[in-house]
This record gives sequence, structure tokens and C-alpha cells, in this order.
Amino acid sequence: MLEYVMADPEQVWPDRFGVDIKTTDFMANIFRRLVAVCLRRRAAPIGGMATALPSRDDEVNEVAAASIRQDKEWEAAQGFVRAWVAHIFHMKTAADPFKAVAASGWTPTQEMRDPASYQVAIHPPDGPITIAGSRRNARMLIEYVEGWLQGRGAKGIDSLEGQPGIHPALMEDLATGRISVAQTAQRIIHSAKDIETGEAHDHALVKRLLQEEVEDIIRIRKAEAADDDASQAEAAAQAERYRKAFKMAMRWVKNYTDLDFRSLGSYTLADMDRIASEPDAL
Repeated sequence: MLEYVMADPEQVWPDRFGVDIKTTDFMANIFRRLVAVCLRRRAAPIGGMATALPSRDDEVNEVAAASIRQDKEWEAAQGFVRAWVAHIFHMKTAADPFKAVAASGWTPTQEMRDPASYQVAIHPPDGPITIAGSRRNARMLIEYVEGWLQGRGAKGIDSLEGQPGIHPALMEDLATGRISVAQTAQRIIHSAKDIETGEAHDHALVKRLLQEEVEDIIRIRKAEAADDDASQAEAAAQAERYRKAFKMAMRWVKNYTDLDFRSLGSYTLADMDRIASEPDAL
């Protein structure tokens, strides 16, 4: 979606992780329209994925479960009958709201069955533009591309790793990677300013965020492996992948600032090795 409005200065979006479908009218209408089309076609309307991954920390799991429950209760009220989970650990939490609605005997109204009831006009959601939000995008991109270099199309990522608070890791995939890179590039294109500091986004700022995040990730991984020789060897190989991911993330962002929406999947591993040896794209 961001790719279609990238050049429009009136369509600069707020921090990705603060956007809520439930409270963003046009996005909610996309979901409702999907339900209406499915009902018209006698197909099962299936909602979004619960992306939270399980943690060894029970408190983290409780926070994730509360968020999943809230999302799935909303989806069930819109007429969805099922949803996805990134991990079986959260399956019951995600399923219960749909089962409760089905058991109640509730059915969608006639209005909910008509796609014309839900017009879709793209507009920026409410919310702030912050460098902290761009930093989360930067960390997500580096982590995601590192997984891609291992042949993984999806990866559990905590974009707030190492920061205070409770924040479950989320399953990120190519679609969410494209959201993060598109949002980052959009902020560069329009010199979007942090709501509090007034600092504008540009190539140098984004490169700094990516650099700081890759260094922090490598530091954490080395610390995790400090007491195990085999883990230290893997951490060294992992650090090399993260450095390649940093270079590739810069190239991906630069492409988008040039309105070149080339997919990550179009790059071979040889292409990525070449990019890793070239001057920085930002």
C-alpha cells in the first residue's frame, strides 16, 4: 500500500508498530469488505495472523495473549470465522473468540454482507512520526535480511530487544519487511520530522540507525555465546551475516527512495555478496 502513495507528501505514515487496524477506518473497511465478499461467494472469511511467538517469560506470554484476544474478538465481531497463528502456543487464545461468537448464534447483518457498505479511501492513520519508530524498522530489516541469508522467509523478531518493558517477539515476513523499508524510504523522500525533536529523516540518519542497530545486535549475540566455544563460532558466522544484512538493508532502502520497488526475492545470494563488497548504498 505504501508503495502506491510513496511520492505523496500528504500520505506520510506514522510509526508502523503503532498503527492499529481496528482504529484506522479505511483499513478496518478493507477487512469488513473482505468478509462481505467472502459471504457473497460462500467462502470462509479468515482474519489476520496472530504474530506473537511464545516466550520463556510467562509475563510476556500474558501480554501477547491479551493483545491476541483483543484483536480476535474484533475480527469475530466483523464476521470472520477463523484466523491464523504464527505458533501453536497461542492457538487456543486466538480460536476462543471465534468459537464464542459461533456458539452465540450470531450471524452477520445484511449490511455486513454487502461489499458496497465498506468504501476504501486510503489516508494516513493517526499517530506520531518518530525516530524511535524508524529505529525499530531498522532493526527489523537487519534481523529479517539476516534470516533471509539463511534461506528463511519468516523470522521471529523483537524490534525492541534489549529495551525495558515487556515486548513479545513477532513473526515478520517479506510483507512486513516491505512495510518497514517502504516507511523508512518514505520518510527520507519527504524529510519527515520527529514529532518531538524536529530532526528530519535523510540518508545519513537512516544509515546511522542501521549502523547502531547492527552493532547492538552483534554485541548481544556475542554476549549470549560468551561461555560456549561452539556458540562463539556460530556467533562469528552470524556477525558476518548481520554485516551483509546491514549492507543489503541500505540497498533496499535506497531502491525505494528511487521508487524502485524491486523485491528482495529477486536478489540471488551472489547478488547479496556483491552488494556486501560494494560501497554503502546510503
